[in-house]
Amino acid sequence: MTDVVTPAPSLLAQPLIPGLGMLLSASPSPAASAGPLSAAATATPSPSPSPSATTDPLVSLEGVANALRDACGTSPGLLCRTVYNATHSNYLASGAEVFLGTPIRIILILLIALVVRALLHRFIRRTTERAGSGGGGGLFRGSRAGTLLGAFGDPTVLMERRRQRAATVGSLLRSVTSIFVFGLAFLSILGELGINLAPIVASAGVLGIAVGFGAQNLVRDFLSGMFMLLEDQYGVGDVIDVGAVSGTVEAVSLRMTRLRDVEGTVWYVRNGEITRIGNKSQQWARTVLDVPLDYDTEVGEAKRVLGRTADELWADPRWSSLILAEPEVWGMETMTADGYSLRLAIKTQPLKQWEVARELRERVRTALSDAGIALGTVQRSEVTVVDDDEEERDDDETEDDGSGAGLPGGSITEDLPRPRLDPPSPSRSG
Repeated sequence: MTDVVTPAPSLLAQPLIPGLGMLLSASPSPAASAGPLSAAATATPSPSPSPSATTDPLVSLEGVANALRDACGTSPGLLCRTVYNATHSNYLASGAEVFLGTPIRIILILLIALVVRALLHRFIRRTTERAGSGGGGGLFRGSRAGTLLGAFGDPTVLMERRRQRAATVGSLLRSVTSIFVFGLAFLSILGELGINLAPIVASAGVLGIAVGFGAQNLVRDFLSGMFMLLEDQYGVGDVIDVGAVSGTVEAVSLRMTRLRDVEGTVWYVRNGEITRIGNKSQQWARTVLDVPLDYDTEVGEAKRVLGRTADELWADPRWSSLILAEPEVWGMETMTADGYSLRLAIKTQPLKQWEVARELRERVRTALSDAGIALGTVQRSEVTVVDDDEEERDDDETEDDGSGAGLPGGSITEDLPRPRLDPPSPSRSG
């Protein structure tokens, strides 16, 4: 027995083949038909389509992505996606992205930059403070610590020198760190605002070149100061000679150096202007004393007196700590028409050479006096300056005969020698 397949009403309402509905409506029903079995046998059933194709339309994933891209852009943020998924509104999603998403990201960038900068500054500050207090070593541990301590006589001066040097280097590192961190944050903020960075970078390059030409002296000062600090060319407490001025260093910065001379004048010298430095405080110094003597004084006896006096100074407990080596009598240094000079040299602690020299002069003067040795005279040259009007009057008075008859003593041109600007040469024996 064959089952009868009855087409669905929806298929009858929407026939797949044109005219099929008219034929079905004109044919008698199976109940009224005389041959239901034959009609059912001749009918061809149509396949039933999927109900989802006609009743529940679906939105494709590509369409969802396009809609989200239209609302939030090519790189949708978390806030924009959340608002769009909740409301399916392009206006609300784009408004949330513009008025909430971008400001929040900018604030986060600034907060991250501030936190990173604070951490780096704290690390640099702790490192430089430890180095300035003597516990860091490395860059701030000078090889001249022993000689500097002996030179200054007070360890607090050496610690102050090290502290200022560490503080200056720390300030430089903190400035470089701040510029680097905030520069990256600024570029990130411009990217969040959708600004093209290529023209800005090009303009910044041109502006940097212009500023570099205009501020090249300032840049030179900073670079010179940085290398002076890193190479430890001088520091606070050193006595230096920079050419135009010399004095004690009171402060050193990246841009300038502050000096105080022996008269108390404070000098501010830009580091870029310092082309040569004479440091009188490094490692050791030397007291050099030239003693003038007459030719009547025997050289050997004078050398023995000077050597004995210097040895007594070296053996004195008050001065032995300032003298680093045995005093030396170098011998005859100069010879003039009036006498000669002997040179005495003593190696001392840095910055103590002047103090030792004063004491040595007093002792040498006393020792020579006790030994009956007279000091030589200092050679001096007298220079006579004649006014032009007075010279013309003298020429008029002596113009007739040139003999100076009217003047007592005869001619001044024959009797008086011309003034010499240099000392006379010693006479040579035949």
